[in-house]
Parts: sequence; structure tokens; C-alpha cells
Amino acid sequence: MMRSVLASLASGAAAILIAAAPCVLEAAPSGSVDVPVLATPPSMAGVIDASWSAAAKIDLSRDFTYQRAAAELTTVYVAQDASALDIAFVATQGEPLTNRQATNGANVLSDDYVAVYLYPQGVHGFAYSFAANPQGARYQTSSENSAFSPQWTAVGHVTADGYVVTMRIPLNVIRGGGSTSWNVQFIRATVATNGLAVWTYSNQQHNAADPFFAGVLQGIGAHNAAQRPKPRLQAYGLGELTTHANGGDTSRVGLDASLPVTSTSSFVATLHPDYSNVEIDQQTIAPTAFERQYAEVRPFFTQAASFFNQHFSCSDCPQMLYTPAIPTFGQGYAYEGTQGPLSFAAFDAIGNQRIDDAQTLNYSTEDKYGAVQLDAQRVGVAVPGLTDDVTTLSGGYLNLATHTGAYFDSGEDRQNGPFGPTSGGYLESGGVYVTPTTTVAINMQRIGLNFTPFDGYVSQNDISGYEAYGSHTFNFSPSFVLHDISMSSFYARYHDHLGLTDQVDATTQVNFDFHDLLTIHAYVNNQGIGVPAFANDTGTFQLLPFSSNGVYVGYKVNTTTPSYVSYIGGAYYHGHLNAWSYVATIPLVRKLNLSLEADTDRYLPLTTTEPVTNQWLERASLDWQITHNAELLFGVRRIIGANLPNAFQLPTYGSPTPCMADPYLPGCYVDASNLSFAYHFLAARNEFYVVYGDPNNLYTLPALYFKWIRYIGAEKGT
Repeated sequence: MMRSVLASLASGAAAILIAAAPCVLEAAPSGSVDVPVLATPPSMAGVIDASWSAAAKIDLSRDFTYQRAAAELTTVYVAQDASALDIAFVATQGEPLTNRQATNGANVLSDDYVAVYLYPQGVHGFAYSFAANPQGARYQTSSENSAFSPQWTAVGHVTADGYVVTMRIPLNVIRGGGSTSWNVQFIRATVATNGLAVWTYSNQQHNAADPFFAGVLQGIGAHNAAQRPKPRLQAYGLGELTTHANGGDTSRVGLDASLPVTSTSSFVATLHPDYSNVEIDQQTIAPTAFERQYAEVRPFFTQAASFFNQHFSCSDCPQMLYTPAIPTFGQGYAYEGTQGPLSFAAFDAIGNQRIDDAQTLNYSTEDKYGAVQLDAQRVGVAVPGLTDDVTTLSGGYLNLATHTGAYFDSGEDRQNGPFGPTSGGYLESGGVYVTPTTTVAINMQRIGLNFTPFDGYVSQNDISGYEAYGSHTFNFSPSFVLHDISMSSFYARYHDHLGLTDQVDATTQVNFDFHDLLTIHAYVNNQGIGVPAFANDTGTFQLLPFSSNGVYVGYKVNTTTPSYVSYIGGAYYHGHLNAWSYVATIPLVRKLNLSLEADTDRYLPLTTTEPVTNQWLERASLDWQITHNAELLFGVRRIIGANLPNAFQLPTYGSPTPCMADPYLPGCYVDASNLSFAYHFLAARNEFYVVYGDPNNLYTLPALYFKWIRYIGAEKGT
């Protein structure tokens, strides 16, 4: 039952021994600060008073976006007390603040914000970030777990000339591995100017938070004995009220557990997992030639799968582990962690007559000369009558002085099913030139006819050819009418195993981003996809167009209140497509936003065998951000009309039988409405959900859920 996890424990132990060997890296030019120890925690009121007088002071003097001196002053105060890291940001700002997000979450990064990025083991090990906007709404990340949600303090206060944010980050929510010298980067983002002020900077780095080019905080936790990570037991109770047709009322319990094995690795388990608290509306009618991908929301995979699908680089690469393809399972076990330059993970998800398992081992390091990464991965599936085994190896090197690099990705998929064994391969290699404003990449790619991972996602197999991509951004003065102009171009051409051309891409896009937060995008995207006979209503293979040429005009699109209008059109399947999208987010009152969306697709075939089709999507949602810890969402949506053709399914016209089994088939007429709401509250040790329906369903799910999660030991995601 746990064979792959046990095997990975052995490989993980070997990894630890390998990583224990001495490793010497040249230090990048950066700042270094000894962090003073305060007898008592400083004030956490969003102000700088006498309690911060002994803290170290740092200025964020460089703007990473514009590669010059920061236009406005940001001062950071850094100290520590007996159990936490204490940080304060004092930001001077003459432009209007963007400060709408009131509830903790990722939308904090759509406002003006300040952030600290922590790398307790330097360029190796886990990475953390803690961010807050001017009103103290906070967001945090961990490279170990995408559900990382510990309790920490952030208090914001708007001043006459900017804002102040004070933070207190408990040391016991960070897996430091005993290190007292942490790489760190401080960042301040300003929406109005598109500026990104940083503490340390090098013209060799390609992103602002690169740990090798970060500064160093010395003496973190040195005054206190290192705390061993706490185990976490996450028990839940669920009550469901629903109709008899939907299964009737029910209740159930389950748990997730994370048990530290070393200071940087954990054993993870789940029994009777529950995924009823889905809050993401992922329904869309946006035109696409390929099968849609969906975001993973299940707690077990937010930690167990975070180490997988690592690539140094790739272009539209197959996703070897696509966990939404794994159906509901009864129990799961995983082991994951880091040691030096190595990270490793394995899991078993055990369901009814099905086992999904995967293992990965990744090596990544960086010094003043360049960055190196190697990744090995295996994903297996066993169901009655079929086994699938996918192994991949990838790697690459980037020279930091010349900004040039090379990479490769390879894989093989072996299946044994009702028709006997099959095997298919994947190979990609290429070269890149990368700077903060310019990217050039050229690569060759081959995906075999039988490369069809059971637990993966491959947009199109049986292709072999080349790709070329280039982009450049011109940045202007923060006070100029334009923030930037960015241009990109992509070309690709592939053939199948018979030598027939089965994919051609020719895309060019120009974006104009204005100082007043207006953005205009113009694009030409001519795409041809080989449609096989089984997915083509002519009964023969054809290279058909799926083009999307158009324009996009948006306002505040990178904030919490985006609005935009977009049009795409062009040759599509056996005809022509016209598609419009209208989105507006309206701030009604403080903490209350109304979002409205209307999309329409009109397909005009040039053949007499296919009808003209129209499809509309109408959506409205109300977001009440009650407090930093509580949020209430209402959503209503309607989809009506016939689905667009795609490149992998035969259109269905006039016959309702296939559509009853799968309403998403192209040509099927849909008339579906969905109503849902969700209330969420997270405290230190308790999390509550009240949910009606499921916004990700096509139709309203007539079910009311009450869920309580109790965290025992460590906090959520730690």
C-alpha cells in the first residue's frame, strides 16, 4: 500500500547523506545586517515609536523594474525578540494609494504592498514570503505548501505622506534547519508607478526575489535554542444538507497529518479527505483548441504535489503530474522535504481499485557563475486492466554573466492496457537569453504518438518541430504618460509521425501600459491545429485554424477592482469566430465589491453541415471582505448556447444523447445556471466554512455544507 513512499524514504535518506557533503558557494554582492535582539516585542500598531529605536535600519534604494535608483524612500526596521522576527516598513508615497483588499489572501499583491522574502538556508531549502498592504491585510507563501497560512501579525497605517506597516513573524512557523544566517530580500511595490523597490540589487539577477542576490540577516534565533518543527493534526467534521436525489443529508469526519522527520522534511498523511470547500469558479467559455486545465484545490496535493513538475525551462511543456486527473481517494501518504541543494517527495493516493503514486528528486544550486538545476520524476497509475508509468529527466544551466543558458527535458510513458503494451517519448531542448526586460528562446520539441500520461496533461501529442520566442519591455520614467511598452513574438511549426503538418503558431502582441492604470493590448494569433479524423466532422485529417486576433482594453487590471473589454476573432475550425468579453469590478462601499461579466462567442461556419452557434456566459459575484480573517462570497452564473468546436472532440449537432452524458462536448446546447455562496473564517486553531452549492459545477448543486477544521500542533500549512 505504501510501497512508493517507503522506497522514497530510502532515496530521501540517500539524498540527505549526499547533501551532507561540504558545499562551498561564492557569496553574491549583497548587504548584511546583524539583527538586534529586543528584550520585549516592539509596538505592532502600524507606527514607529521608541520601541523600534534599537532596530537595524535598511533603505530600499533600488528600483528593480526600472533598473535605477528608487523614486521614493522606503525605510525598513529589522529586529527580533524571544520568538519572532520584527519588521517595519515606512513608505513615502506621493501617488494615490491602491489599498482595496481587506481580507487576507493573494489579492493583497494586487494592491500597493511591502514584503519580505526569507531563505533560511540560502539558495537551498524552503523559501518564504510575508506581504501586507497599507491596511494590514496579509498574504504569505511557502515553497513547501501552497496552503501555508500561519497566524502572524501585520498592522498598516496610512500617513500623510505614505504608509507604515509593522510585522511580527513567529520563528516557529519557518523551517530554518538550524541556520542563524538567512538570505533575505525586502520589497515594496507601487501600483501607480509600477515601481518595485528592493534592498539588494545586481544587474545579473533576473527576478527581484532571487535568493542568491538577496541580502543576509545574521544571528536569527541565535539567542534561543532551535525549535523543532511541530507535528500538525488537522481534523475536520462536515455536515451536509441536500436533497434525496443528491444523496440525502449526511455527515462525515476525516483528518490530515504532517509529522516532521527531520528539520526540513515531513511525512504527510490523509484519511477520508474532504474537498467540499471548493470556492473557485473555473467555468469559462473562452475559445480554446485544447482541453481546459483546472487549478488544484485539494489539501493533500497542496503539500504533496508542490515538489513535482519542476523544470529549468520548457515551452508549452506536457504536465507530467496533473493532480485534477486523480479522482477522489480514501487515503493518502507522502514524504517530502529538502536537504542542501536537494528536494524530494513521494506520495501514494489510494482509492477504490486505483492507486496513484509519484516520486521526484530535484537538484538546484546557484553561485556567482550561474544556476544549475536537475530534476528526475516518476508518476504511476494502477487501475484494473491498465498500468501507466511515466519517467522524466530534465535539467539546465544559466550563465549569470552572459544571461545565456541551455536546457533539456525528456520523458517516456509506458502503458500496459487492454490492447497490450505501448510506449511514447518526449524530448525538448533549447537555448535561452534572459534579462529582466528581454527574453529570447529557441527550442526543438518532440512528443510521441503514445505519450499520453494517465495522470498528466498533454495539450497535443504526436508532434515534432521547433519553436522560437522573443520579448522585450521598454520601461519609461514613472512620471511619463506610459509606464512601459512590451512586445513579444512566437512562432512554432510541427509535423506528426506521418510527416503531416499538425501545428503552426504565429503570434505577435504589443502591450501599452499607461501611467493612469489604463492598458491596451493588440495581438495577432494565427494558429493551425491538426484535427484527426475522429474529432473532425469531415471524417478526414485536416489542419484547421483556431486563430484569435484582437484587442484588449483594461483599467486597473492588476488590482482587486479590474475592468476590461476584449475582442478576439479570426478563422476558426470550418468558419469564423467572433468573441467578446466584458468585465467590470465595482467597489460599492468599503470592503464590498461587485463583479460583473458578460462573454459571448459566435461561430459562423462556412459549410452547410454545421449550424451557426452562439453561446453566452453571464456572471455576477459579490465579495464582502468582513475582516482580515473572514470573507463572504455570493456568485450567480448562467451559460446558454452551443459549445464551440475544438481540436480533440467530434462536434455533436442535433442529437441530445451524447450531450446528456457530457454537456461539455462541442456543439452541445447548454442552458445551465449556478447559484452559490461561501463563508470562510480562519482563526489560529480553527477554520470554518459555510458553503451552498459548488461554483465550479455547471449547474447549481443543491447542498448546504457546514465544515469545521481543528488544527492541533502546528498551524495550517506549516
